[in-house]
Amino acid sequence: MVKKTLKIIALVLIILIVIYNLLLSDFNPLFENEEFVYLTSKIRETKKEDLKFYVDTYNKVAEKRKNKKCECEVSTTYIGPYRHERSIIKMIYVMKIEKEFSKEDCLKFQFLNADYLFGNNGIKDAAKFYFKKSLEQLNTEEKLVLVVMLENPSLYNPKRRKERLMNKVRIYQRIIEGKTGL
Repeated sequence: MVKKTLKIIALVLIILIVIYNLLLSDFNPLFENEEFVYLTSKIRETKKEDLKFYVDTYNKVAEKRKNKKCECEVSTTYIGPYRHERSIIKMIYVMKIEKEFSKEDCLKFQFLNADYLFGNNGIKDAAKFYFKKSLEQLNTEEKLVLVVMLENPSLYNPKRRKERLMNKVRIYQRIIEGKTGL
């Protein structure tokens, strides 16, 4: 009786592993979705971008947070249908993205494609709009402004809520310097 039960459990585990691998394989027709193909190609393109300061800063601050979302999960919000935040299909997309890309790749994608308000998509447009400089020309405080804005651009809007934004930038500076937590 015990041997039969162990055989059934082993068979079920093998079947689940096969199903999991088939779901995440390139043979799955879900991954032929136009939006998914576009997303993965854009994430691949981000690998050549040098956003080390932004990624490192974001990760250092994220270590202090209690409830942070996975960067790869956030990047899949660019795939429709947008009304199914917790659907099985979205979970499969997230697992595939996590399998193919690192969290840093997904985070770079977010920085390069996030809405920074006033028609500015991505950190490069935001740097030109808010500071009239390229990313390479920004000082540390200006870079931190863009990192803070990724969290919530409306709440930390430099045009309308400069004081709130600068308070958050000072907190980020202290975290980077190792002086305090969130």
